[in-house]
Amino acid sequence: MGGRGNWVMESEMNMPKRIRVIVNPSAHSGRVGKALRRAHLLEARPEGVRLEWVESRSAEHYRELVRQAQADEIDVLGLAGGDGTVALALSALNGPNRVPIGLLPVGSGNDFAIDLRIPRALPRAFDLLTSGETRWVDLGRAEPGGDRYCCVGAVGLDELALRIIHGSRLPRCKALNIYATLRALWVYRPRLVRVEWESGVFEGEVMFVAVTNTRGYGGGFMVSPAARLDDGLLNLCIVRRTGRLHLIRNFPRIFKGTHDEMPEVTLATSPWVRLTGLDGPLPVALDGELPRLTTPIELRCEPRALQVIAPGVP
Repeated sequence: MGGRGNWVMESEMNMPKRIRVIVNPSAHSGRVGKALRRAHLLEARPEGVRLEWVESRSAEHYRELVRQAQADEIDVLGLAGGDGTVALALSALNGPNRVPIGLLPVGSGNDFAIDLRIPRALPRAFDLLTSGETRWVDLGRAEPGGDRYCCVGAVGLDELALRIIHGSRLPRCKALNIYATLRALWVYRPRLVRVEWESGVFEGEVMFVAVTNTRGYGGGFMVSPAARLDDGLLNLCIVRRTGRLHLIRNFPRIFKGTHDEMPEVTLATSPWVRLTGLDGPLPVALDGELPRLTTPIELRCEPRALQVIAPGVP
């Protein structure tokens, strides 16, 4: 008995680590493959690792690949893409994932990866797939509907900016996000909304309301600089109605996360946030995608809902 047990243990220890990486070819405006080739990752053959690369053909095929990976005998599921790719994977998971997810941040927005401290250099991020530690992090969930998000749920200015971004022929990038936000701001009319959270209520006109899981979104807009991925809370940022020129002048503060002392800004934390449009339903955008949901809506934190591969705690 003892000898057989030792044989099984040794066999398992000698088995190669099996890693499957799903490539989302539409991420970063179709530039993912080029980024992976430039980093020489597609030819990588790490010692002691059985590595598989799989390319999705569509959004639904991507979801099928994510679901299949959770059923297969693999050790790590790598996702090559950005925040939109993570959100797409979340739409395939009904609950906590069995196979931990590792990120290769090659999207136009990588805010989730940044908060996980995933290196921006792809070879170093790739190394984490084999050497990183497993940890559980929070997600946001929208009800009704149950849609999950990794970074942000928002109403207001984001809706117009996202329509400009998705309607542009330019590849998605931080510069396009900034341009779209400023252009949207110039024509935006404040929305009348009621915001409820655990310790407060706000009613009035807003420039935007962001309910974040991460510190930033949109490729680096640091609207919630104190946010953490493992605190069981969402971070709320309300920017009340203010003049366009005033907001444009203070735009760098929102981008850098130094806007907390602006009188029109409210920052709070809560396990849930309810949003209600007081003049009718308002579009709600999740993780930089075009709005599919509307108010009234409740955004809730799902504590320890996603298992990821990340650097060890410093």
